[in-house]
Parts: sequence; structure tokens; C-alpha cells
Amino acid sequence: MVTIKDGKPWVALSWAVLKWSTIGGIVIGFVPSALSVASGNTISINGVALDGWYGVWVFTLAFGLGGLLFGAIWALVFRAIAIASERK
Repeated sequence: MVTIKDGKPWVALSWAVLKWSTIGGIVIGFVPSALSVASGNTISINGVALDGWYGVWVFTLAFGLGGLLFGAIWALVFRAIAIASERK
């Protein structure tokens, strides 16, 4: 049951979810991969070795895109709730 009688808070929430999911994906991609490279390991994706900072940025980009897609799905859900809760 929707208790908010206006769609604007849901739209604001959808933008926040999209933004923070993308930022979270970037952080989750960058920090572990940078720490892995700093400790001397090589990042491997599907058996392909990505050396140094190139591997860090590829891994960060992949997780950032994953966060963006995750956030976009939830943003669409919140936009649908906003449309459903519009005053008539």
C-alpha cells in the first residue's frame, strides 16, 4: 500500500538510487582491484590476465556498469510507483 500521495518523492528517490548504485559499483570495483594490484597480484577476467592499472580500470568499469544497470532497474520501479501514486 502506497502511503505517499504525490509522485515527487518517488522520483527523487529513483534518482538517488541510480546515483548511489553507480557510485557503489565503482567503489566496489575499484577498491578491491586496486588493493589486489598493490599486493602484487594480476587481475584475471575469463582467463585473460590484465596487468597493472589497466586491469583495475577495466574491473572498475565493469562494476560501475553493473551498478548503473542495477540502479536503473530500481529507478524504473520507483518511477512506476510514482506514476501509481499520482493524485487524481
